[in-house]
Parts: sequence; structure tokens; C-alpha cells
Amino acid sequence: MWIQVRTIDGSQTRTIEDVSRKATIEELRERVWALFDVRPECQRLFYRGKQLENGYTLFDYDVGLNDIIQLLVRPDPDLPSTSKQTDVQAKPCSNSPPKVKKTPRVGPSGQPSTSTHDFLIDPGIGLYKVCCLPQTSG
Repeated sequence: MWIQVRTIDGSQTRTIEDVSRKATIEELRERVWALFDVRPECQRLFYRGKQLENGYTLFDYDVGLNDIIQLLVRPDPDLPSTSKQTDVQAKPCSNSPPKVKKTPRVGPSGQPSTSTHDFLIDPGIGLYKVCCLPQTSG
């Protein structure tokens, strides 16, 4: 039989031919490695919402002819973190709004407010101020 392996984002789909339903998930990972150049340790395979685990066969998951298995590529654990990641975090996207640092609101009793939303809503018939009511014990 043959099955299809597709990346989670749908950008690549490849067909694995001549695979048996008795094939183990480890064997499938090796075939995926050959097609997608993704090491088995970096693969997460999903079929019908379930993650395929080593030690089982395709038959155990009821994988049939021309079914689609999804591939999620994990970051390589052997690679050290690069400075690219810190550069991406330091520079915000050009189309993203600037981040505004909020100061905590303090109520009349000197304690922070339980609500961070104190704004006006226009339902079409006038403006209403929305805020929290003080909590009463009892």
C-alpha cells in the first residue's frame, strides 16, 4: 500500500510507496527521514489527531491506503541556540503595534484594581463607563 506524509503547514506532501500495515512507526520515521531530510528524533507524526508512538505499527493506528499522516518538525535538540532567536525577539515586526508598558492601577484603598479595563463602550445609544464594582464580603 502507499500513504501520504504532509507537513503540518501543508507546504509539502510526499507519497511513501510499498509500505506494509505491519510496518513499525520506527520504520516509518526512517522513510520520512529519507524523503523530508528530518531526523527521527525531530519528527512528530500524527494520524487522525493522535500522535504516532514508537513500538506500534501502522495497523495499530488503522492507517489505510492513501491515508495522510501529518509531520510536525521539532527543533533539533543537538543544535545550540543561535543569536538569530535573540535578534528576532529584540526587533519587533514592522507591522506590529508598539508595546506600551502599563502601570498597575491602584484603587482608593491603595491596593491594585482587580480589573485592568476601565473604558467607554458605545452601544449606539450613548456612552457607558465599564468598570468593576467593589467586592463585598458576606
